[in-house]
Amino acid sequence: MTGFDKKYQERRTHARQTWFPASAREVDRLYEESGMEVRFAIGEVPKEYKRQIAEEERKFGAFLHIPVKDHYKTLAFKTLAFWQLVIEQYNARYIIKVDDDNYVRLDRLAIAVRQWEESGAEYVGCFKIRNAADERLAQRSHRWYDPHHKVFLGDDTRYAEGPFYVIHGRVIEGIMRSGLLPRAGGPEDLMTGWLMKAFNVSFYDDRRLCFMEGCTPSMLAFKWDHAVRDYMDPENKFQRTLCCLDKAHSFEGRDECTDPSRAHAEGLRCMHVLHTNPNCATPTLNQENELPMYSYYDMSSDWEWVAETMTQLR
Repeated sequence: MTGFDKKYQERRTHARQTWFPASAREVDRLYEESGMEVRFAIGEVPKEYKRQIAEEERKFGAFLHIPVKDHYKTLAFKTLAFWQLVIEQYNARYIIKVDDDNYVRLDRLAIAVRQWEESGAEYVGCFKIRNAADERLAQRSHRWYDPHHKVFLGDDTRYAEGPFYVIHGRVIEGIMRSGLLPRAGGPEDLMTGWLMKAFNVSFYDDRRLCFMEGCTPSMLAFKWDHAVRDYMDPENKFQRTLCCLDKAHSFEGRDECTDPSRAHAEGLRCMHVLHTNPNCATPTLNQENELPMYSYYDMSSDWEWVAETMTQLR
């Protein structure tokens, strides 16, 4: 998912310089070798950006154009339209939504897709718990305002964070063909979590998608924007990362990422650090010729109890 102004254009440029296929030929080669179809997805292109987007497509290949006005408040609607577009155009085993403020290891992702399929996972991401009574969700002026917050008051819902999550294609197809409109309008990742919770969907919490874990041997994606932003927040400072280090641990012997006005520029620098630092570029496979899995939320159901109960009802 991406946008139109200079900030998003810079993100796409730096992504193509690091992890994202840098040409239409590379996009095609990735599909031929791994079965992964990768596109930058945008909403309706405003008049002032049409020439810029057309030039990018001429140079680097087609975008996925979603027929919805592009705005932060319309992300839930953009997501639903994205799902509809994908099931119409592709026969996808998994649909993966990635924000453009992520660094992704595509080689590892190809292996992870097989692992998710073998384990039966249908909804995958870095899971967190947010109490829907959170006062920010009830404030109209807040970025994360949810117009349905009263419905879910006190519901400690587990859901996959928005920057990167995965849903099985048949789940999306079933939802879209039902003709039922989810409670759209609030934060799209929370909407998605509530929707998945309502159906018989298998959840898998994959910590390899969590930026807090840093550059582990099995890292799949790293949310560089979150890492830099959280480090700069004096009231809620997270642990240091390779992208933002205090002077004692800095590679250059100086405090890094300390000027909030440079958050975006530091984030772009972070993407290149992740791409070149040996701690992030460790070999993909371990001695067992497999990519290590890592999770600490067990969200599986007691299927043995369900089977026994169904047997008693027959």
